[in-house]
Amino acid sequence: MIESENHKARNSNIELLRLVLMLMVILLHFNNRTMGGAFEFSANLPLNNFYLHFLESLSICAVNCFMIISGYFLYTNTKIKTGKILDIILIVIFYRYINYFIQILFFNESFSFKHLIYLLLPMNYFAIFYIVSYIFSPFIAKIWNNIDDKKSNILIAIIFLIFILVPTFLDIADNLNINISDSLSPISTQGNERGYSIVQFISMLSLGMWLRKKSLNPPMYILIIFYLLTSLIMTFLVKHLSSIYNYCSILTVINAVLLFLIFHKLKIENRFINFCSKSCFAIFCIHTSGFSNSLWRKYFITYEHFSNGLALDFCKCIFYVYFLSYFQYFFQIII
Repeated sequence: MIESENHKARNSNIELLRLVLMLMVILLHFNNRTMGGAFEFSANLPLNNFYLHFLESLSICAVNCFMIISGYFLYTNTKIKTGKILDIILIVIFYRYINYFIQILFFNESFSFKHLIYLLLPMNYFAIFYIVSYIFSPFIAKIWNNIDDKKSNILIAIIFLIFILVPTFLDIADNLNINISDSLSPISTQGNERGYSIVQFISMLSLGMWLRKKSLNPPMYILIIFYLLTSLIMTFLVKHLSSIYNYCSILTVINAVLLFLIFHKLKIENRFINFCSKSCFAIFCIHTSGFSNSLWRKYFITYEHFSNGLALDFCKCIFYVYFLSYFQYFFQIII
């Protein structure tokens, strides 16, 4: 979502993955109750509901995969670039203001000077967690660069055990009405936070660095088969274990790794893909804005045209990719 490194030679396969992941994030928002509500509208349509849950299973790994990409490229990071942090903050604030003025002009939002000041706060969970992860990344990278293969395998196993396996089983216990995660969670006293935590972000950042160190190269067909199989298992399990869609769920993490490795094996060089991928974070900021949600609920997702709502929203996403890439490019030049 956010560029991990300002390197001259971009890997088009990874930039394509960023674009695919952004489509997946929009799909996840299309489905969820607070933004799109597709699951709600499809509750009495078994085939549509299964189809949406399968797409959800394919896509739920998107945020984890974004952080794995970041870790992979930040493996060689030795310093913190304050300009990069400022750039992220300014982008978030900029689109918060854009959203507010559009709400005023077209959605009857009342104007308030107090709210103008409030908008200076970069309130975006992904941006905040990413910035914190980025600040720690040179120190984490130093650890990975200075330990041998055996110790790196032990370290990733410890991370996996404490921050992935344990939360997965605790969340499953909660699903079965055995409420023990608040007392036993290694993440917080409020449970595992469904993976919406800085612990999860740094764990995925570390996983990306470990993958860079190991240079894994399994056959493509194995990766695809396991990715689809894991997604299918999640689709059937989620009816009984909703926590299977948590970011800290072991199956979600496995799919993130599989998807990353699938695209990592591709050999693509395309300047257009590289250019468009710069717009991913801008797309996220606009897509999660108030006016975008208002338009979405009004025009893209209603029970009457639910069957073609998904296609329409993907058209909207494609519009973002093509046009915001140019807008984002000139905006970055200005700041």
